[in-house]
Amino acid sequence: MTNLAGVWAAVVTPLDEADAPNAALALGYYRDLLQRGCHGVNVLGTTGEAMSFGAAQRMRFMEAVAESGLPTHTLMVGTGAAAPADAARLTRCAFECDFAAALVMPPFFFRDATDDGIVAFFDAVFAKTDPPRRRVLLYNFPRMSGIAFHPDLVTRLLAEFPGVIAGMKDSSNDATLQSELRSRHPELVLFPGSESDLLSAKARGVSGCISGSVALWPGLARRAFDDGDEWLAATLTQARAVLDGFAFIPAVRYLIAKERNDASWARPLTPLRALSREQGTALAAAAAPFLATGANRP
Repeated sequence: MTNLAGVWAAVVTPLDEADAPNAALALGYYRDLLQRGCHGVNVLGTTGEAMSFGAAQRMRFMEAVAESGLPTHTLMVGTGAAAPADAARLTRCAFECDFAAALVMPPFFFRDATDDGIVAFFDAVFAKTDPPRRRVLLYNFPRMSGIAFHPDLVTRLLAEFPGVIAGMKDSSNDATLQSELRSRHPELVLFPGSESDLLSAKARGVSGCISGSVALWPGLARRAFDDGDEWLAATLTQARAVLDGFAFIPAVRYLIAKERNDASWARPLTPLRALSREQGTALAAAAAPFLATGANRP
């Protein structure tokens, strides 16, 4: 049974020698994260560099993950794309694979799109998808997409597509937006895109978080969320702050590569670049106390 709540890791996508998603390498890691405390994993999101893969590559990876034996109720997947046809293909594949949820960005590139245009985009996607009830999450990340899911637009989408949208991932981490949506639509599940103020967010009614850095300290994040422990939450905030000043995805990749003793994890897809040796050394030293803490072990 799907329970869209808790601490979810937005996971990186390891690459093979052809720069395609390496499912064989990914699956053991994703399984480890579930065993170490994550309620679930979000594959092919921003941290997973989904927009740098072709739609066919993304669908093959979804299918490999779904066929791996990992429980699909612990898996959600990003299916956003600029083209409605691609977004529809990806979203349909997500539900054919029985993922717990599909995270759908608004269309990007045309940043002067109106609310009418955004609604029409989702109409085109859903008409070709027939999504199961309450299995779509809106993905609000205006810094990347150029378009925000403001409260009036969310209200309109809920009215236009009743029963389809379960909630939203808010990578703007806007507490005011989250509170307004909770007030208007108490049934919505809301996930900030960072664990940096996890207990404050929980107190205002969010359902958890979906974060790329949660994968670095899954046990710590899970205990802070479940127990409401202020000291653990403060430690989690300090851990997340270690990544400030570094390119986020290459930084997460670097620390995973060190943890798994496998340099291949450190390599992102073009146009992103791996951290320099000096940057990696500085990051590893700053992150070491949080990666080694006993609270981060199952």
